[in-house]
Amino acid sequence: MHGLHHLTLTVSDLEASVQWYVRVLGFTEVTRVRADGMHKSLLNRPDLPPISFVAHGDSAVVGAFDEHRVGLDHLSFAVADLAELQLWVSVLDQEGVAHGDVAAGRSGSVVSFRDPDGIALEFYTLV
Repeated sequence: MHGLHHLTLTVSDLEASVQWYVRVLGFTEVTRVRADGMHKSLLNRPDLPPISFVAHGDSAVVGAFDEHRVGLDHLSFAVADLAELQLWVSVLDQEGVAHGDVAAGRSGSVVSFRDPDGIALEFYTLV
């Protein structure tokens, strides 16, 4: 393998999710399409593989995200060090995004937060 090509998250409200990831995490929307009853959007950041979002329309399964169900547990964004982690905590605070305290992880420091659908996200230091 040569790396991760992209990651797709299922969302309940495509517009709200795209706006949130653009505003809070600095992604740029590249394209948006409708196909087979689904609405999709592709977002990029120069430092990450693309993330796409899909709203399944009438075929969506109702219910909130739960990391205890089979599927995605969480998505972790790597940050260089504690100083960069603190900068991201400041961004979360400015944007009114609730988050946990900076905590010691197994190999660095971590702060957890959630997106508009409650998908578990975190920033984790590389050192």
